[in-house]
Amino acid sequence: MVRDRARKQAVRAAQGADAYARVQRQTGRRFSVAQVNADLLAAFEDAGWPVSAGAERADGGMWSSYPGPSWVLLSRRGFAHAEGREDFDPDDPGQADLSVAPTVTFNAPAAVGLAGEFVSVEVPGDQAPARVVEQVSRHLAQARAKAVAAAGSDAQCALCGEDYPAAYLLRPSVADELAVCPACAFDGDLMVGAFPQRLAYEFDRLAFEDLGAPSGWAAVAALLACAAGPGLEVLLEESWEGVLEVPLGHWADPGSLWIWLPPSDRPAALQGLGPGASLRAVTAAVQGAHPDLREAFRRRLAEDLEQDEEPAPGTAPHDYLVEQLWPAVIAYAVAFGTDGIERFGQSPPVVDLSDCFEEGVLADHFAQLRSALRPDHDLDVIFTLGVGIRVVAEALGWATDWPRPAA
Repeated sequence: MVRDRARKQAVRAAQGADAYARVQRQTGRRFSVAQVNADLLAAFEDAGWPVSAGAERADGGMWSSYPGPSWVLLSRRGFAHAEGREDFDPDDPGQADLSVAPTVTFNAPAAVGLAGEFVSVEVPGDQAPARVVEQVSRHLAQARAKAVAAAGSDAQCALCGEDYPAAYLLRPSVADELAVCPACAFDGDLMVGAFPQRLAYEFDRLAFEDLGAPSGWAAVAALLACAAGPGLEVLLEESWEGVLEVPLGHWADPGSLWIWLPPSDRPAALQGLGPGASLRAVTAAVQGAHPDLREAFRRRLAEDLEQDEEPAPGTAPHDYLVEQLWPAVIAYAVAFGTDGIERFGQSPPVVDLSDCFEEGVLADHFAQLRSALRPDHDLDVIFTLGVGIRVVAEALGWATDWPRPAA
């Protein structure tokens, strides 16, 4: 058995990743749809994609998952009798030919068939999973570029007045008429009652249905999700009573938020990622490339506050960094930097990101989400966001006056 295993490994190494199917047949193995699905999901995660609702078998023996903004189906073709049959098992040799490799169908956005740019690609499941991820990543990047380029400007942000597609302006307050861009979601002129539950619902609809949505909205969602108290997903479910949709998984796990990344002119920290990645992967990549960001934040804030004197003996200096919000800080720097590159010719607003947060507005949103953070009473939140975003953006080589990146 040891010799056989060594021989199989040697054959795989000699033939390369593209000979995956031939090697399996040479060694007498057969394709398991369940195993191919598990391997594919692991490859998505290795590439930085968030994966939700994975390993669920749908009608007719298909396996369904939702990596990032896409919907992926695995099926074993050639078994028409299985259509609509929940009891069909594609890995049962009595029902299917296990030598037939499954087909990977990649659809994006996840809600296929709605208006706007979309991509649907079929990839043979007999390839190495990492190669499949590479292929669908390329198709997703192309579709994203087309969607961004095709976005018109039939409306204006209610606060800054900049042109946007109406579908890309969301409503963060109780005032139905105040639809704004991502940069104005927490602006001081929105002192009319926060409505983060509706903002979360509208963000999920946009993320689920449109490949061209501004990346900046993911930063707004990251801030709300990171700041919220426990039970946010249940709170959102209660607020959406009577609505067919349910909150997406990133509200329970902010690290699984999908962040669109620049198609070009990327900082070195983001070079190894695809057209987008999870907030968790983006945070790890940025911190890995710049491990001193927290200390840089503390130094910058000390300079801004002109803190020259040493703390009293026996006391520690006050640390204004709110660790709970640090992933959201990185999300703002990266997501708005992405929008700056993608929408360079579409005249989005040029604003200082450190001026995008008003204490009272943030406090109202946080309170609605049962957060323990109180920006109106504790300046740590405002300092973390305003100074932190500036420090991260500069480390990445981007200016903080979104959207134009530094030359």
